[in-house]
Amino acid sequence: MKKILAVCAAAMLCCSLVSAQEADDAGTGVELSVIPRLELTPVFSEGTGNLTLGNSSLYSLFEGNILDNLSFSIENHWLSSSPKELYVIDGEGANIFRSDWTNWLDWAYLTLDIGNFSITAGKDMITTGGFEFDEYDFDVHPILNSGLWNFFSCYQWGGKIAYTTESGNTGLSLQYTASPYGERPFSEGFVNGGVMSLAWRGEYGHYRNIWSASYLPVEMDGGNPSPMLICLSNRFDAGDFTFGLDWYSRSGSEETVLYDGSTWLANIDYAPSDKFLLSLKGGKEKAGSTDIETDSDGNILSAHSTYGDNWFGGLTASYFPVENLRLHAVGAYSSFYKTVSLSVGATYYLRLLK
Repeated sequence: MKKILAVCAAAMLCCSLVSAQEADDAGTGVELSVIPRLELTPVFSEGTGNLTLGNSSLYSLFEGNILDNLSFSIENHWLSSSPKELYVIDGEGANIFRSDWTNWLDWAYLTLDIGNFSITAGKDMITTGGFEFDEYDFDVHPILNSGLWNFFSCYQWGGKIAYTTESGNTGLSLQYTASPYGERPFSEGFVNGGVMSLAWRGEYGHYRNIWSASYLPVEMDGGNPSPMLICLSNRFDAGDFTFGLDWYSRSGSEETVLYDGSTWLANIDYAPSDKFLLSLKGGKEKAGSTDIETDSDGNILSAHSTYGDNWFGGLTASYFPVENLRLHAVGAYSSFYKTVSLSVGATYYLRLLK
């Protein structure tokens, strides 16, 4: 999941980029990619089956340099298996400036580099979640991701300052964004409606890490104080293998985005060549669901919530037969929801401008 200022600014940016493309010798230039993903995902639960479109989607990624030290990045999510939700909320209209809801603009930001420092402003990803959140959304398999990844609205408006050492091995960042718990950005005020995040990214030989701590202005169930969301994400490279171990101080699900319970994730990736990748992933988290009974007019008659531990895991096989094409197959299981999911699909990375 990666990352200007308003939608109208995009038009202004495009005008600037016309001259940027004519100035490659000055270190400027842009790239535009369109990424369609088609997927079929049958889901089986307690003797019943349902065929879904899984993570079928259409994205675009537009990024590059305006000046030697000024860059931009825009990712749009144009279609999904539920495309209407990207544009409107039933009964409330367009959702483009909602903080508690995803929409067609994942991120749109500018970054100014000043020596070893960088300043980013716009809509960006809240610095949390480690390597799981660090992947592009069009590459991930949600059925094997944590509840935090699936339900936490991580794309928010704000700013970040970052520092990278001369070696490039260590990066530190401090970020302040709107809270995903407000209806609009900073609708609860600049102090009470924001999220402060501190992160450390490192790469030291065979070991890589993304550690972060975020303070979120929201009360947990039972009236606990506003929580810290701590994410410790680690990767160990060993030849063709990569081993991962992650810990989050909270769990998340559709019922309650942040539970007062931790998440554990572990994965093993095997890449014997550039054309093949095999990934085994599993985790433990707290989960919840609500059974709602309604009448013929849609009025709620009763609601019953269930909570418990969710053990989940599965296997992914990815094959890259030609440049820019990925074929994949995924099998996953969730103990709380008692579901088995199987998925096959293809992703194509169409480079329109480079």
